[in-house]
Amino acid sequence: MKILALDTAEQSCSLALVKDGILVCEEFYLNKATHSLVVMDMIKYMLDTRAGTAVEEIDGFVVTKGPGSFTGLRIGISTIKGLAFATSKPVAGISSLDGIAWQMAFSSLPVCAMMDAKRNEVYCALYHFKDGMLLEKSNEVALSPEKIVNLTGGEKTLFAGSGALAFKDIIKKTNGEKAVFASGFQNNIKAYILAEIVFKNPNLLSQSLSSIVPVYIRKSDAEVNYNKKQSGY
Repeated sequence: MKILALDTAEQSCSLALVKDGILVCEEFYLNKATHSLVVMDMIKYMLDTRAGTAVEEIDGFVVTKGPGSFTGLRIGISTIKGLAFATSKPVAGISSLDGIAWQMAFSSLPVCAMMDAKRNEVYCALYHFKDGMLLEKSNEVALSPEKIVNLTGGEKTLFAGSGALAFKDIIKKTNGEKAVFASGFQNNIKAYILAEIVFKNPNLLSQSLSSIVPVYIRKSDAEVNYNKKQSGY
């Protein structure tokens, strides 16, 4: 089975082709403009030039569905849904936080996946793994970094993701020696991890196209400002 996976939840853009659980090729791009300028070119280059694979040969598509950048999520989801529709192939939407946490699936510590949500907040969830399998996951929430200790319960925890990088000093201050941090590239969502999640949970590919929608967790700035105007504040 060939899976094409795409992540556009944050500033970086990750694309991977995975066959029967083995990575064939991947592309990673740190894009300071909009993902719409590069995503289709990345897919075409990977399939045509690097993999020699026609899009019709893909057996399933995977995309991050959020939380993350509102615009980035819409671009990634619409791209993958379009390809899935055109080829009549199944599609799966995966949590962006899952894409971070599953990189640490063999950690003996709880994993707190965190994404910088701006406005001095993070999107986060707490995970417990054993031998590479997920045992438990908390609800995905938006919190100020000072409140993360309430989520972890003061336990020794492995922190990962852009939120962990952005608020490392605060996490250290509130969690002390109980805070352990993922290294380097583990803080980025990788598309091949999304494909791995699907290979471990193939039923995820049974999702309908209409069910793959962005998960924002909180309202956009535009919605907040609109609601303020409507309420007279």
